[in-house]
Amino acid sequence: MQRGYYPYAVFDEIHRAGGGWRKMFTGLDGFAARTVAYTTARIWGFLYFYDWLNPDPRRTARMDWMCMAGLAGGLVAGIAINPIDMVFTRMQVDEMYPEAYRRNYKNVFDGLLKVADEGVMFRGALAHGLRIGFLASTMTGTYDWCKENSYFFLGPSYLNRLWATGAAVGVGVAASLPFDAIRTRMHTMRPLPNGVLPYRSSLDCAAKMI
Repeated sequence: MQRGYYPYAVFDEIHRAGGGWRKMFTGLDGFAARTVAYTTARIWGFLYFYDWLNPDPRRTARMDWMCMAGLAGGLVAGIAINPIDMVFTRMQVDEMYPEAYRRNYKNVFDGLLKVADEGVMFRGALAHGLRIGFLASTMTGTYDWCKENSYFFLGPSYLNRLWATGAAVGVGVAASLPFDAIRTRMHTMRPLPNGVLPYRSSLDCAAKMI
């Protein structure tokens, strides 16, 4: 915590360390790969499970089915793309470590090969899947419910989408952030001086954080 945690303090530290604006785009290829994989898998998973829950083409949106489909689709997507997300996370934080402890991935493909050699491709996959699942299941339903119900009070106003988005983001962040913290710790952890890893699993990490 001595390093500071406010965004401007982190920005200032990265900028003063050298490299200029280029350092702000560290892991760009990993971010692009993660975004493409995550978006594709999440949307495909949500639609697949929603069609399975309610195959009627005349269906109306039901919040409970949307939440279940979002949770299932996000869980599957998070587990499937966990290796890519791990490489991206490690590339982002690598410069925070001393030189001897850095992983120095050249690009996302080099990182995936090294993660595979390390045998940890699905370390933290449960936490990552739950993170995306809770994010997808809470935001979509909250947004639709808020927007459609406020229509009766505000009419066809842009404020419907504006406040519904704010509410959905708040709920989504609150629901997914604990799993995001677990995922980050699992993805970036290294053995302790005695050679033992700090966490045995996502559940063990959650228990120790609590």
